[in-house]
Amino acid sequence: MNAVVLVVDDHPVVPLALRSLIETRFAGVRALQASSLRQAKAMYQDEPRLAATVLDLRLPDVAGLEGISELRALRPEVPIVVFTGLDSEPLRRSAAALGAAALVCKNESATILLDRIAPLLAERLDTLAESADAAVARNADTIELSPRQQQMWQSIAEGLSNGEIAERYRISLNTTKAHVRELLQRLGVRNRTEAATMYYRARQARAHEPGA
Repeated sequence: MNAVVLVVDDHPVVPLALRSLIETRFAGVRALQASSLRQAKAMYQDEPRLAATVLDLRLPDVAGLEGISELRALRPEVPIVVFTGLDSEPLRRSAAALGAAALVCKNESATILLDRIAPLLAERLDTLAESADAAVARNADTIELSPRQQQMWQSIAEGLSNGEIAERYRISLNTTKAHVRELLQRLGVRNRTEAATMYYRARQARAHEPGA
C-alpha cells in the first residue's frame, strides 16, 4: 500500500490540483481528499499509511484552528501542514502551538507547500517503513516452516536457481520445485522476488529488535 497524504479542503477545484501536484512530486505517495473534518477524522481511523495532512482552516463543519486540535488528538504522529487563505503572525504562532508543523498561505506558490511537506513526509515514510518491516518480521515468525523450507527460503534469497538448490542439498530437481512451490504458497507471495524481499526484510527487522 502506498503512503497517503490527505488534503482536507472543500473547494471544488483546489484539492484536485493539489493531489495531482503531490502525486507527481512524491513517488509512491497517494493523495486523497476529505471535504469536511468529519470525513478527515474517518480517514484518520481507516488509513494506516497516512503520512501527512494538508488542512484548510475553513471547512463546512469547523472553522479556525479547532480542526488541528481534533486531528492531532486522533493521530499525533501525523504532521499537519495548514494551507489557508488567511495569514498573520499570530495565526502562525497559534497553529504552531496547537501542533501544526507548518502554515502556508494559499496565495503563495504551490512549490512552497510541496517544499514544506517534503521533509515531513520523508521522516514519516521512514517511520512507516520501519513499522512495515517489523510487521513483516512478525508475520514471518508466525509462519511455520519446516527445516527444508527454511533452506529453500534462504537459497531463494541468495538468488539460487532450482537447479543450484537441488545440487546444494543433493535432492532431485522435481523435489526442489515442489518444495519451492509449497514455500511460496506458505509465505503467501506470488514469486521468488517477493519471497526474497520478505526474507531480507524479516532478517533486517529482527536485527533491530531489542536484545538482538
